Amino acid sequence: MNTNNENKTEQQRLGQLKNLVMLAAADGHLTDSEMAVLLAVASRENLTPEEFNKVIDDPDSVSIQLPEDEETKLAYLRDMVAMMMIDGELDEHELAICKLYAMALGFRSSIVDGMIAGVIDQLDANAAAN
Repeated sequence: MNTNNENKTEQQRLGQLKNLVMLAAADGHLTDSEMAVLLAVASRENLTPEEFNKVIDDPDSVSIQLPEDEETKLAYLRDMVAMMMIDGELDEHELAICKLYAMALGFRSSIVDGMIAGVIDQLDANAAAN
């Protein structure tokens, strides 16, 4: 399956950024590291500066449209876990949000913990390799 932006609706791309903003802001503020990830995702998703600012300034103005293909769902979950782990700490509130999002994507609750742990391991391995 293909996760090219041509296959995603604008609402899906904006919704993914909104999810990441909500997760990053769960502790009450956006750090420079979190903002850098948000900018990278916005760039990858071909969002304009205006679209980016709309999501940052008023996330409630953006509705969420979940992707339908499994590859995109996994990519979105990886984004969420990466955002959750950006500060190197596993915050329980962020983890709960990430789990809810994974289930909203259609992943069974019985495998979400293992999936998140797998993504964390993958991120750790990538960081160690760099």
